[in-house]
Amino acid sequence: MIFAVAIVTGVAYFAIEQLSSPVSYFQPVDSRDGAELFKKELPNGNRAYLQVINVQKMQIDQLIGGVDRMAVNKGLYYQGENKYYSPFFKSKLFSEVTEDYKKLYGKDVFSMINCSFFEQYQRSTQLSFPVKFNGQVITGGNGTYGPVKKPKDGRYKNVRLKALVWNDREAYITNYEPKTGKPLNQKEVQNAIVTYEYKHHPAKLLSKNPANRYHVIGTLDKDGRKGNELLAIVTVNEATLDAAAKLLREFGVKGDIVTIDGGASTYLFNPKVGEIMLPKSNNFATRELPHYLGFRNRKSQPASPKILASQPLGKVQLAANKPYLILWKDNIKEEVKIELYQENKSVQSIANRASSDGVYEWKPKMAVKSGSLIRISSVKNAKVSGALQL
Repeated sequence: MIFAVAIVTGVAYFAIEQLSSPVSYFQPVDSRDGAELFKKELPNGNRAYLQVINVQKMQIDQLIGGVDRMAVNKGLYYQGENKYYSPFFKSKLFSEVTEDYKKLYGKDVFSMINCSFFEQYQRSTQLSFPVKFNGQVITGGNGTYGPVKKPKDGRYKNVRLKALVWNDREAYITNYEPKTGKPLNQKEVQNAIVTYEYKHHPAKLLSKNPANRYHVIGTLDKDGRKGNELLAIVTVNEATLDAAAKLLREFGVKGDIVTIDGGASTYLFNPKVGEIMLPKSNNFATRELPHYLGFRNRKSQPASPKILASQPLGKVQLAANKPYLILWKDNIKEEVKIELYQENKSVQSIANRASSDGVYEWKPKMAVKSGSLIRISSVKNAKVSGALQL
């Protein structure tokens, strides 16, 4: 699991602890209807950033690498241990993911961050905890630092994980139940990530809360109506998790605060500024990441329709009656057709009409030949398509 333990000077920690209202001490960087980005210069060249996202106006996209293999019955946290799958997702270079996102949505893109914790320092890796993506639970998680029967450290046996859930009305953080999968098992929950409450991050619980780079997230209400419509994200450089969480408290967050993958792999992009915080380049494992979040204006008007397939890392062997996740990204509203091709000929219609939401779980009735191709195309315009080479 990716978490850093390097201890640096306490100057940034002290400075960030002393700050008062974020709006007064953070300098505006970028603003549009539904999203704001602020920054604060800290001693020794360190910085803290605050994003405020209105989910009623902004779209939150999960950007995920292609699936190399499913690891069936290897999931640890969704509906019981070893009762779900835990796919190996291709890790993708942050700059490639950003460029693809801009190709799809152009000027509507507001920002991008890295997201889920991941397990292996490899180009194909499992995610630590469950993720629900556009109505589909895509992984049961595989983390060893969490409430499983034999955690890597005994202090994690009874740790309660949290689920960050969002839709086009509200965002909220709630308890996650591994035995049932709640709230991810609920139909109305379409997008959610399971992660740590910030105080249970291994860097804090096991490594004495060193100053480092982190994202912390909370939600809050500003319009006085039921539900929290604002997602607040603080990204710090060389500060502790306590200090980062305190910034959210000062901003007004009263409920739970969670943290997502950070440390050496922390990434923050905004098109006005560019790549604000880059993963450290000591090795590919912290530069090529499997899971990102993108933020953009919901009422987008893309210049041209596109379907970008999330290509697996290498050759994929699909077994009969075993699930496989077909992943892609698009900027179209109409449904898509998904077909299996062999030797440039369509041999099977996997789905004649599927939602253009970027994910489709398929169980082939027979083993799929190596070298086959899965094609995703618009039902309105077959020329708009993408393909996965198996």
